[in-house]
Amino acid sequence: LMNGEKEDEACLRKYRKRCMQDMHQKLSFGPKYGSLSELQSGEQFLEVIEKERKTTTIIVHIYEDGVKGCDSLNSSLTCLAAEYCMVRFCKIKASDTGAGDRFSSDVLPTLLVYRGGELISNFLSVTEQFN
Repeated sequence: LMNGEKEDEACLRKYRKRCMQDMHQKLSFGPKYGSLSELQSGEQFLEVIEKERKTTTIIVHIYEDGVKGCDSLNSSLTCLAAEYCMVRFCKIKASDTGAGDRFSSDVLPTLLVYRGGELISNFLSVTEQFN
């Protein structure tokens, strides 16, 4: 009888530990991304911003092919995305945003930072600011 109680206690401990790990993972960490994803349209851009968890930071790189610094920033963001997998890193061509006239080559590359559907920071002409 005592042996059975010890086994029951061991099972309960394992169960509690597994429940705590599951709860910790769900509450503390949220989704993991780990890559720089390409957005195809302005609608997809808005969907990502509006439908993401309120606690997730989203960094969007607005770029265009052939603009100085855009390729380098894409490479840097790819590395950062792998290291900071809790942050959602995205990129979109200015011409695909539906507002390409607002993103002329003199303000590219541009970084926009969102959380909870709100723009919390923006960096225009990133290569001029950060070299």
